Amino acid sequence: MDGYVPRLRGLRAEDVEGFIGIAGYSSSSPGIGGVVKLEPEDFQAWEVLDNGLDARRCFEEGVFLDSSGNLVLAVMEKRGIDSIRAASVVAKELRVKPGMVGICGIKDKMSVSWQFISLPQTALKPGRTHEISDSIRIRAVGYIDRRLTSRRLLHNKFRIIIRQARADLGAVEETLRQLAERGVPNFYGHQRFGITRPITPIVGRLILEGRLEEAVSAFLADYSPLEDEKNRSARERLMREWDLASALEYYPRTLRYERRVLRYLVEHEGDYLGALRSLPLRLRRLLVESVSSLIFNKTLSRLLREDPQLSSPEVGDLAAPVGMGGRVEKERVLRVREGNLRQVERLIREGRMTIVLPVPGYASRIPNNRKGEALRKAMEEVGVDRKMFNVRHLPETSTRGDLRPLTIPRWSCRPIRVSDDTVELEMTLPPGSYATILLREIMKPPTPLAFIGKT
Repeated sequence: MDGYVPRLRGLRAEDVEGFIGIAGYSSSSPGIGGVVKLEPEDFQAWEVLDNGLDARRCFEEGVFLDSSGNLVLAVMEKRGIDSIRAASVVAKELRVKPGMVGICGIKDKMSVSWQFISLPQTALKPGRTHEISDSIRIRAVGYIDRRLTSRRLLHNKFRIIIRQARADLGAVEETLRQLAERGVPNFYGHQRFGITRPITPIVGRLILEGRLEEAVSAFLADYSPLEDEKNRSARERLMREWDLASALEYYPRTLRYERRVLRYLVEHEGDYLGALRSLPLRLRRLLVESVSSLIFNKTLSRLLREDPQLSSPEVGDLAAPVGMGGRVEKERVLRVREGNLRQVERLIREGRMTIVLPVPGYASRIPNNRKGEALRKAMEEVGVDRKMFNVRHLPETSTRGDLRPLTIPRWSCRPIRVSDDTVELEMTLPPGSYATILLREIMKPPTPLAFIGKT
């Protein structure tokens, strides 16, 4: 792990994807270039639940369901703020505990998004739009019995504008044709790690090793030359001086989580475990899980380099049925054998089954074949083993592991406007898959800064 920190400080834009384990393309067609998210409105995302409820339509049309339950189901519209932070703001403004705000998933900061949330029934009155802040509005749309989780999410919909692009409809259609044939690599997206400062796997790796003081130091002060100059300067100064009380005076207000950790350490000197626990639980878990995500990406990159036909099964693979909206039925996973290989091939062609690979955790079962060997090599490269994911000093961040499709199941994408240097796309993706990964195949930009409005 010691080698990771200097790499971050010397990080170049063209090195970011390698740093987070992404390499190679499924499609061989030329990209159209361009940038997305020059404005939040250029990247619009919204959720559809398993009962067909469309978050954007519910919010914009003022839908209120004839339903019952002891929780309010609401839609949160947000602009320019990440989902974890938005949920915390909503909890504070409505005076409920953060853990009482249920969400389906995490949506991009630089976007306009509509996502479902659940709240205590007394927290929100139906019939009007509640202005929580300049960037957050919420509207009650009904009642539900249980706290909202990702299990209720059917799929995500997107409307995305690529600007400064080579507006070549033929190139877009050829890329989509190839992806339909070969599959879209189901990488964890850049925003999982941070594009300008991919710090999460660094901090997560230090947590796994029990190096909590170093984890806190990295979270606060490790800087990237790609991040905002104010943020970078503050981190550099803290690294030089390590005066935590003074840092609270000059750390930008936008670095809310860092300021929270600083404030805790000023009040509880040397309590690095408590400092980490001052972060939202979702973020603490994300830090550890980002190490698993990095390993998955490295494995997928290796497999893609060996054979771009990722959806072709082989003996020893793990395969799982694909349900509504592209959600993988992980509880029904099976091992591919000589006797069922042809049947699995047919079900994959029909879109009813997909190859899955472990996202490592302490209980992961690794396939005994080429894919499993690639996963083992990635774990060795990162320097972790499965038992490290049972985090005894921070047990709430422990992860048993997960299963993730190698390719994105049941996706759709179509260009809806191509003019001058602009391409507008409409796409649907299953839970857990990233729009930027599909955009990456279409755009093939020189650096991932193109995904945050930078050239």
